[in-house]
Amino acid sequence: MNPADSLELLARYGAVILPILVVAEQVGVPLPAVPALLGVGALAATGRGSIPLVLGAITVVALTVDLAWYEVGRRRGAPVLARLCRLSLEPDSCIRRTQDIFVRYGVRGMLVAKFLPGLTTVMPPMAGIFGVGRLRFVCYEILGVLLWAGLWTWVGYLFSDAITTIVAQLARLERAVGVVAAVVAGYIVAKYVRRRLFLRALRIARITPETLKSRLAAGEAVMIVDLRTRLEVEATPFAIPGSRWMSIDELDQHQWEFLRSRELVLYCS
Repeated sequence: MNPADSLELLARYGAVILPILVVAEQVGVPLPAVPALLGVGALAATGRGSIPLVLGAITVVALTVDLAWYEVGRRRGAPVLARLCRLSLEPDSCIRRTQDIFVRYGVRGMLVAKFLPGLTTVMPPMAGIFGVGRLRFVCYEILGVLLWAGLWTWVGYLFSDAITTIVAQLARLERAVGVVAAVVAGYIVAKYVRRRLFLRALRIARITPETLKSRLAAGEAVMIVDLRTRLEVEATPFAIPGSRWMSIDELDQHQWEFLRSRELVLYCS
């Protein structure tokens, strides 16, 4: 389907397509919701679409999905966050980044969560984990959705002529569109392969709990470092005896010099 056909499809079924794209992004599937919002705005400028209708449909669907994730986080706690972060292209930093934003800005972080890849998936359960009130969550959720979707549709409305011209040019350059899509797909595949290779290297360097216990019992000088986030420690307040908790972000050069002077065993969730 070329860009012109896609724009025509948005003109007819935008109120159905956009909520589907938004929900896909909320569960970690990288579909082009922002280009579709720009298209809706451009169509509205020519009288072929209704921005209020699309925004209303997006808000209802996004609120329903995010409220469900909020309840899951409220009832099941931090472990659900780790599972959700596995959907991210950067799962290793997902929990830490989301927790830092929530600790710094609180529920106000939901106003910009949908602008930041990955955060739109994990912010609702994070709000539930931190015990944000339901009414407050709903208010910030609606404001965040309207801010995100409204901004992109407004940009599309203002630059409708430019978007129409770009779509017409892309329709003539379908091969170039295919190349761009291939590059994006290649990037995602490369990130996945890189992560798998990293995890494979970690598996090679693993030590079993039994081996670690026997080495500690023998009095060997082994430094055990707990790299879990604060949220993970609060969710599971247990640690290996003798281990030292450190936040990755709080490690300074002096501490790394100290750690390099002995054999290390690192563990996290």
